[in-house]
Amino acid sequence: MAIKGKGRTKAKQPARAPRRAAVPVKRPFAQRTWVKATAAFIAGVFLVSMCWWVWENLDKDRNAKAAANAQAQQQQAIGAWKAQLESSLANVAQVQGAALPQVAPTLQPALDALSKGTDPGVTASDMDTLAGQLGDAATKLVKFKLTDAIRDHGFTVDQTEAITGAEAEIVAALRSFQVAAQLTSLAVSTPGQQDKLVAAANQAASTGQELLISGWTKYSNAADAAGMPLPMPQGLAPASGS
Repeated sequence: MAIKGKGRTKAKQPARAPRRAAVPVKRPFAQRTWVKATAAFIAGVFLVSMCWWVWENLDKDRNAKAAANAQAQQQQAIGAWKAQLESSLANVAQVQGAALPQVAPTLQPALDALSKGTDPGVTASDMDTLAGQLGDAATKLVKFKLTDAIRDHGFTVDQTEAITGAEAEIVAALRSFQVAAQLTSLAVSTPGQQDKLVAAANQAASTGQELLISGWTKYSNAADAAGMPLPMPQGLAPASGS
């Protein structure tokens, strides 16, 4: 029987390699949470911006159409008023756009001549006829019903007040010129009392001229605001006043 050697050692098993730990696989860049959140935020901002841009442009378009419609209505009303003014003043003045009409052009020369004691160049009948024409012109303007013509036509409160104020002043101017013509008629037919009558007629004519300047200026400004400015004849100065 063989005897095992005492010095013999048992062979060692080779050491096992360390077990590999699971390595997490990184998500693609586009699928990362913070990337998705950032992209969603940017997309939201872009969408809101686009919606706002579309809304703003639609709103501007609506406002532009509303403004154009309002201006068209204003021009219609101003055009009707212009036609009435020119028709009413046809017998007593020459209307030339924005230039101040020369109402009753024979009146002031007659008064100047009477003040100097010279021939006025007119008769009492001439002045009576002129007074009647001035009264008729004022009546026609009053009958036009300007307030109804401009109502609901897009005018602001200030514009409405300016337009109706212009009408009132032009009518008052015609009435003042009418009084001046009547007084001039009396002065021509009553030589002994000319001084007082001429002074009163001059005062009435001066008041009429001031009212006409103010009213015609307002009328011209209203036409400008409505987008249909009155033409200015070459060589003529526009009306100046408040």
